[in-house]
Amino acid sequence: MQDDFYFTIQSPLRAPDMRVKGSRFIASIFPVANKNEIEHAVDSLRKEFHDARHHSFAYRVGADAKLIRAADDGEPNGTAGRPILLVLTSQKLTNVLLVVSRYFGGTKLGTGGLARAYAEAAQQAVSMSKIVKVYLTTGVDVQILYEDLPQMERLIHAFEGHIEESTYLDSVALRISLRQSMVEQFLHAVTDTFHGRVNAVAHSGNPILQ
Repeated sequence: MQDDFYFTIQSPLRAPDMRVKGSRFIASIFPVANKNEIEHAVDSLRKEFHDARHHSFAYRVGADAKLIRAADDGEPNGTAGRPILLVLTSQKLTNVLLVVSRYFGGTKLGTGGLARAYAEAAQQAVSMSKIVKVYLTTGVDVQILYEDLPQMERLIHAFEGHIEESTYLDSVALRISLRQSMVEQFLHAVTDTFHGRVNAVAHSGNPILQ
């Protein structure tokens, strides 16, 4: 079964400056959801550190991390963006942008030295970040009789669901949020428990943090 969760970071963070043979590396990490947020964050760093020679970055976006990019920003090919991306990949992070701004210190580090420095700066930012687990959810609408409500609430609790909305008229209408991996089992349980008295329909949901 495909995972119904992913890992990301809770909030933006900037790691302390790292210096290697005079060069200064500043790693900044951001939670992002789309290209517009990525472009805004990179542009802001270019303005803030306008005199830095390079702003190399990498990002992974989407629950399945299908949107990926690594940019060297003028550094030798593969010495900056890729080491940053490998840090994100090794930690299985997505919806994350990591930028390392570099001030050249006058001494060339060589391709190996550059790659190690960028990877170390990126790792420092990730290590300092609060990593959160995000569950992918599906909304389920149910229509039930008032007398069935206590049993339905117990069933929702058993499947680790949450009641997002409730409407009380002639009957009770609930919008329930469930982890995607539990929806099918929940619908079967509703049928078995209420013997067709309850109408349940699954819809798309929103990610929830844990």
